[in-house]
Amino acid sequence: MTGAHDTVPQIFTSSIVHTLADDGVPAFATLGERIVATGQVSRLREMFPGAAVHDFGERALVPGFNDAHQHPTVMAEQLLDVDLSPELVGTRDELLARLRERAESTPAGDWVQGSRYDHTKSTGGVVLTRDDLDRACPDHPVFVRQIGMHWGVLNSVGLRACGLTEDSADPVGGELGRDGSGRLTGAVYERVVFELVDEVIPARGLDERLRGLDRYQRMMHAAGITSVGDALVWPRGLRLLQEAYARGRLSLRVNALLAYPAVEQLEALGLRTGLGDARLRIGGVKAFVDGAIAGGTCLLEEPYEDGCQHGIQAMPTDELMAFVRRVHDAGGTVCVHANGDRAIRLLLDAVEAAQDANPRPGARHRIEHCSIVDPEILKRIAALGMVAVPFGSYVSFHGEKLPGYYGLDRVARMFPHRDLLDAGVAVAGSSDFPCGPYEVLRALRSCVTRRAADGTELGPNQRISPAEALALYTTGSAYAAGEESYKGRLAPGMLADFVVLDRDPLDTPGDELTDITIEQTWVGGERVWSRDE
Repeated sequence: MTGAHDTVPQIFTSSIVHTLADDGVPAFATLGERIVATGQVSRLREMFPGAAVHDFGERALVPGFNDAHQHPTVMAEQLLDVDLSPELVGTRDELLARLRERAESTPAGDWVQGSRYDHTKSTGGVVLTRDDLDRACPDHPVFVRQIGMHWGVLNSVGLRACGLTEDSADPVGGELGRDGSGRLTGAVYERVVFELVDEVIPARGLDERLRGLDRYQRMMHAAGITSVGDALVWPRGLRLLQEAYARGRLSLRVNALLAYPAVEQLEALGLRTGLGDARLRIGGVKAFVDGAIAGGTCLLEEPYEDGCQHGIQAMPTDELMAFVRRVHDAGGTVCVHANGDRAIRLLLDAVEAAQDANPRPGARHRIEHCSIVDPEILKRIAALGMVAVPFGSYVSFHGEKLPGYYGLDRVARMFPHRDLLDAGVAVAGSSDFPCGPYEVLRALRSCVTRRAADGTELGPNQRISPAEALALYTTGSAYAAGEESYKGRLAPGMLADFVVLDRDPLDTPGDELTDITIEQTWVGGERVWSRDE
């Protein structure tokens, strides 16, 4: 990722420049990857004679979008799976036909994998079964991963490949789906997916995954994204990122959260929070307390609307306490997936105990998702100085299914951007892609309007302003990663990562934010995407 821009100064200007530092600044100058000065174009020309000047006219410049929590290394592989996104697959027959078509070109015995399956949108709210998959692909092991990634469905060949039989017991932190007679349905949940199925399915080759990563990065840059947090990095994912970096193919900046089950192996290699540079950095250690909001498996104080279940606790309490204490005492950043209010309380208990035993002011431990809160939870988060990383676009994308799981009163407390900000909590922007859409402009619209796809308002009390929404995906995400000294603003010393938009997002009605066009995306003073190319 080097070139002539490393030694030649450049000046960037436009009629609208939102620096998130000093919005009276009309232009900035760069040398290499960094901004070295700001001010009037005439003054910058005097300071840097011979500098190339990029004048974007009536367009708007904003800092590069930073998605604090998504899954690049997962997507490098899922982009090679059968795409079962609800935008593409509307019926059970269409879904099975896509899997059957892939099986026809796959050697017998090799896995067929499908990703981004949404049972509420593609199969009428009725979950696929092993029998459905058996009819479509009788000779291949098949795994269909639900869009929330916390559960999926295996066919009979796949169950056998994973060593799962009718006599198999539910593991701690996971469940096996069964019908009324006790027969396995093929559905597998939580730790069965992460610690069994994902280990049994053979890893794709490095070159193949690099091609998937290339495609993924192109998608991100087209959406104005310059930085991402990879929120579950296993050893093979870390090798992929390192190889992409070594080959000059890592155009995104990545803050990697190491997967908790592999932390002992990774610690032995000397990997710690903060290791790396502005392109690839270790940002913390990721673990799970509960399941998925969109999948209906998160851990709740009050039961789900359709029954007496409270969700799944994916990590036993004693294990959670030990994990938090271990990472905290090592000087690392705890980054724990906790959606439901009961799950968040368990995490807060663990962090409070660790801080009481070994005070670390400014540790910035993170709550990944932090979906359902109440006033007591808000006070505890603020008192601990923790960072919340809630979903940005879930009202827009998953909104129509949420009242059925949680009820309207609880939905009004979900993705609580307004309450978190008002409580003084640091908040970052997150898509959790592929679990939700990655387009930041869609997230901005969702946060500003709180409207589901059908126009229904869900929790309008949690609306925030366009400026606050933009800050989530710039300064907020930079702070969450411990990178605020060089990311999130357009000011001297900061990275020259920015996006060119066709209009001002701070002067656009909320419902029209997704109509804004991404014109160009720049990383480190180098253009990595243009709409005209």
